[in-house]
Amino acid sequence: MRGLSPRERMMLVLVLVAAMATVFYLFVYTPAAARHADLVKERDARRAEVQRLKSLVETREAKEREYNALAERIRLIEAKLPPEREIPRLIRQLQGVASELGIKLSLLRPGATQAGPAGEAAGAAAAPGKKPAVPAGPPRYQLFRLDLAFEGTYADLMAYMGRLEDFPRFIVLTQVAVSPGELPRLKVTLAANTFILRREVGAQP
Repeated sequence: MRGLSPRERMMLVLVLVAAMATVFYLFVYTPAAARHADLVKERDARRAEVQRLKSLVETREAKEREYNALAERIRLIEAKLPPEREIPRLIRQLQGVASELGIKLSLLRPGATQAGPAGEAAGAAAAPGKKPAVPAGPPRYQLFRLDLAFEGTYADLMAYMGRLEDFPRFIVLTQVAVSPGELPRLKVTLAANTFILRREVGAQP
């Protein structure tokens, strides 16, 4: 560098520094920055995946709790559904409830067994011309109607309906008709449905 003026030396040093800075930027800083950006993206993606999995776990736990609650409810309901009509036993139970309340039934008539709505619902849920989402099959339950009638007071009516809610067999009231009798007594007619768990279903463990 002999023979160079101080100004030329300064320019040469600046050029060397600029060249080193360029080399550092191109071959060190730029790859490191790109690697850092990739790591940040990967970190954010993993955080998002962890959050998604946490939400999935929470949803799964909630669904499992809901499923277990529904399964327990179905079990309790099916415990009240005998695999057979058991008409004599049913009549004795209904008459027993009436006797305990001091009510004399003037009508107690079971109807014919009919297919439950479960098998029909699958076919009805599909739009016309499309196959149902769930194949239609034999209904899980069967039902038959019960017609009951008695004379009693309004308190007798409410007491009997309350006892039917806690009846050992699952009974759904569908119609209640009341007409005046010899005061303070009323003529009461009740229509209800009771259900049968199909034998092959009830036989499953």
